[in-house]
Amino acid sequence: MDNSVDQMLNEYRARLHWDRREYKDALENATEAANKALVKEDITGYWRMTFLLAECQMELGLIQEFAASAKELSENAAVQGDQALAARAKALYARALETLGHIGEALVVAKEAAAIDLNEPADAVDEIEMLHGLVAALAESDKGGEAWTHALRMAELAGQQDDQLIAGKAYWAVGTVAFLNGDGDNGVLYHKLAADNLAPDNDVNTWAFFNRASAVARLSAGILDHETLECIERAELANSVAGGSPILELEISTVRAHWMVLTGSPAEAAVKIQQILDQRELLPEHTLAEVEYVAALALHELERNDEALDAAVHAEKVFIGHGSRRRALAARNLIDSINGL
Repeated sequence: MDNSVDQMLNEYRARLHWDRREYKDALENATEAANKALVKEDITGYWRMTFLLAECQMELGLIQEFAASAKELSENAAVQGDQALAARAKALYARALETLGHIGEALVVAKEAAAIDLNEPADAVDEIEMLHGLVAALAESDKGGEAWTHALRMAELAGQQDDQLIAGKAYWAVGTVAFLNGDGDNGVLYHKLAADNLAPDNDVNTWAFFNRASAVARLSAGILDHETLECIERAELANSVAGGSPILELEISTVRAHWMVLTGSPAEAAVKIQQILDQRELLPEHTLAEVEYVAALALHELERNDEALDAAVHAEKVFIGHGSRRRALAARNLIDSINGL
């Protein structure tokens, strides 16, 4: 088959699978189309499909691969020649960095994306993409007021979207910022809007990610109600149905352990945390630090304070190294509590 026709077919199939939320198949076809474009020296076709394959990697939880693809795009000379594409590429890379826990770097890249002077007003979807990385990095950097200003713009844009997945993810981000700012009412409101748009029959994989993240945000805000437990249970069920990654399963188990600690079952939580730590080689450094933070909470409740202190101190060190001021402050407060300060 002619290489041009083969490329066009793979691109068409990739778009079709993407629209159907069939991300594994979309990734396969996008990768093939990108390779064909590279052989032809079709730079436009190459970056178009590389954008799509990076987004597929993000949806599938292939975070290291997503970060590598996004970094390549953000540094691609052909992309730099188009301001709108450069902004989009940097926004995507900022999200990858934030997901990897590199908050300081994510904030720098997100601000670079926002600062690019576009010749024309940004497309609403591209603006939402740019804001995703910016609000997440600002919130994790403990700059909640600035994050909320941008989050409200996201909410406005989400309300104009016909695509439920795009709208749902935007509301998800807005709600998370609200929770992190201690605004539980708006957190609940916007996560309810997110849930209405991210129904599991649309994309069960995203449903798992959303419910895990919503449970984390609610626990961070001290909301220990039945709806928080339902978020955890929905995440567990959705991940089971989707056959999600081992890392996501461990992340959900960490949230379950956190719930146990905060609802009076620290011994059970300590057992679950140890089971997670037995698989520590699967976890990225910043995720392992979250596990150690929950371990410290459980061990402190059990009065095993030497072990708790070791875990909390290491978690704080990792959070500081990754630029997550918000999480580092939480770890420091726990250290002070363990030390009786």
